[in-house]
This record gives sequence, structure tokens and C-alpha cells, in this order.
Amino acid sequence: MGNKWTMSLCIAALLGAGACGKQEAPQTSVAPKTKDDAFMQQKVTLKLFSHSAGINTEQDVNDLLLKPIQAKYPNLSIELITGKKLEELPAAGEVPDLIATSNYYMIDPIELGMAGDLREFVKTSNLDMSKFEPQTVKVIQNFGKNGEIYGIPFSMNYGIMAYNKDIFDMFGVEYPKDNMTWNQVIDLAKKVTRQEGGVQYVGIDPGPALALSRAYSLPLLEANQEKAALTTDGFQKVFRQAKQIFDIPGIVDPNKKYSYGVGFFLKDKRLAMYPYWLSAFASSLSAADQPGKQFNWDMVTYPSYDDRPGIGREVDFHLFMVPPASKNKEAAFRAIEVLASEDAQKVMNKGARMTALKDPALRKQFASDMKVFEGKNLEGIFKVNPAPLPPASKYDVKIYGFLNDALKSVIVEGTDINTALRTANEKADKLIQEMKAK
Repeated sequence: MGNKWTMSLCIAALLGAGACGKQEAPQTSVAPKTKDDAFMQQKVTLKLFSHSAGINTEQDVNDLLLKPIQAKYPNLSIELITGKKLEELPAAGEVPDLIATSNYYMIDPIELGMAGDLREFVKTSNLDMSKFEPQTVKVIQNFGKNGEIYGIPFSMNYGIMAYNKDIFDMFGVEYPKDNMTWNQVIDLAKKVTRQEGGVQYVGIDPGPALALSRAYSLPLLEANQEKAALTTDGFQKVFRQAKQIFDIPGIVDPNKKYSYGVGFFLKDKRLAMYPYWLSAFASSLSAADQPGKQFNWDMVTYPSYDDRPGIGREVDFHLFMVPPASKNKEAAFRAIEVLASEDAQKVMNKGARMTALKDPALRKQFASDMKVFEGKNLEGIFKVNPAPLPPASKYDVKIYGFLNDALKSVIVEGTDINTALRTANEKADKLIQEMKAK
């Protein structure tokens, strides 16, 4: 996530830190002045840490990274660091050469001093940042107060809304369409949240509070980053919209279950509509939508709010970062350079990870090798634009947990929205003070 940060040029500082005094150049730069091909003369093992980037196994490393990298640099290999959290690496003496992460968690390496400024690498390699989706570059730029580039985009994601045609056919209800608003989707959900043959069908699972709030780009903190901002009109509006969904009889089951997930959509086949991420859906389909297991589904654009037409889910992408303490910085960046190349992006894009390049023709080829989107409305999902991201902070992950707890209290316990959001805001304020005191 990104916005303008009060970021010190000292490695370990970001939020709440004082200035480091007068400085000649960013101390987080990881680049040499010119390209150095010495690394090609010997075998180099790049240590990779995946910080919520979905690169979790050796198979992931091999399929996504090693094949294109070794096609150009056969002397390079990658070792995946596992069994530790990012913040545990320095004390354990583990220094990654590459960090793969998402825009959500980009702030963590920056705060830990594990994000190097890649501007010189971009310059010496003539890497054209304008070839990437503009929103991804904007997010990265927002983290660099003085123009630092802390990461290079790798893969992109888009919000979609999958739907089960069989359920709509069963109840004689028209299918969802592209560019629907949440209110229109709620009207459809009411018509397909019904019982048939003793089976309860659920109209929609809208997802967590995070997903519902993102279209408004709502900041979690006040502008001074000192206090939470969860009781604003924006969050009130989001919670009121969510309540309309969960007030539909049958959405919440007798055991107070209200969150169903992609498995319920693909395997149980009792969920009519499911807003989700395209890449995650493609990965799930690759296992569930095999011969003999298919069902009649399609997808449309992610729903928009009435007052935010054409705005879908937020910007979501994965990127690579290079820690300043890496001993293989040149090799690490040259690996990134390969992964960001058009050839490598084309191959990756045919699988379950969408290209980060701003090429509409290439996007239409997404997951073509998987065949799971043949005949589906893949092109239609790009008819809405990703919502800009709100300012990020080191408190975000836990604060979103407080928001989800607040939504649960509204749905399950009948707590009024004002009280639920006020409680979440108080928890967030307490968290901020506790973290600042450490």
C-alpha cells in the first residue's frame, strides 16, 4: 500500500523517526555505478524470502523464477528461506538477496531496513518503469520520499465476481452483468438466497471488511498517523452496505456462519456469487475445475458503489525488493530484470499469475495454458479500474483485524454500527500507543 511517507534516509527508520541530519546520498542504495558481470563467472545462490507473496515451495520457485532466470544465467540458483518471519531474519543472521512481497506488506521490509533503493540499477539496466501498470509504479513511488524505488513489479491481480449459472438457472433469475453496483448485486442475491430440495443456497459472500472498504480508498489513520480513523462517514457507509447483505434471510446460517469462501463456491456449489481475486481464483480452479468436475460458472466485473462507478477492488500486485545488506545485489537485480522482461512475463501470464505489464493484449492471454477461462468473460473484468490505495502504515494488518471483528459483531451479535466501529477505533488507538512505546 502506498502514499507519501515521512521516510528517513537512515536504513532502519520510516515512521515516527527523526531526521538523520544532513545527508549526501540515500544510504539504502544497493546499486553499483555500472553493470558488473563478475557474478556470471561463478555459481551464485540467491536467498529468497517470500513475505506473503505466495512463493511457498521449491516447486513455486522452480516454475515461477528459476526457469526464466537460468535460461539467461545458468549459474544462478535460488534458495527459499523458510521457517522464519521477516522480522526474525536479522537476528538469525539470514540476509536475503531477494524479498518477494505484495503492496500490502511492502512497508515491513522498509521499516526493518531491508529495502534497498534500486534507482541506480533501474538506470544502468535501462529498465523502463513506464512499461508496468501505472498504478503499481505509483504505489512504489509513494513509498520513496526522495524518489527511491524500493521494488520492481512482478505480477498483477484484479478483483472479479464469479457466479454459478446453475443456481441462477434453477431459480429463473437473470445472470449478473459487468459494471453492476453493490445495490444491484444485493437485489440479485435476495432472489437466489433460497432453499430448494432441502438445500440452502447462499446469494453472496462479499468477503471481509477490507474488501468492502477498499473502493473508497479509506485511510485507517488520521493524517498525522497518530490516531485511528475508523468512525468516519466512509466506514459507516461501508458497514451499512454490508449489513444490507447479511440481513438477507439465509445469508447467515442457523449456526451464525456468514463467511463461506472459494471452496464453498467451487466444491459445495451452493454459493451463487463470490467476489474474489482473479489470480487466487485461477489457482483454485486449476484443481477444482477438472474434467468431470466442471459446473456452469462465469465471472463479471467486481461490484462498484453507486457513488464510485467504475471503481473496483484496490490495486494488488507482487514485487521484488533487494535488501541493502545482500552480498549478491548485482545478481539479484539481474534476476529481477529477467523476471520483468516481456518474454518471462508472457510465459508467467499464461499460468495463474497475471503480468504486471500494461499490455491489454497480454492480459487477455492470462491463464491461457490452464484452459480454465476458455469461453469465460475474462475481458469483461477489466471494465472497472482498480481503486487507489490509501496511505499505508505498520499498524494496518492488525487494524483490519479489528474492522473484521467489528463487522462480525454487527452480523452475529446485532451490535449497532456506531458502537462496533467505535470499539474497533479504541482498539486501534491502543495498538498505536503500545507499538509506539516499544
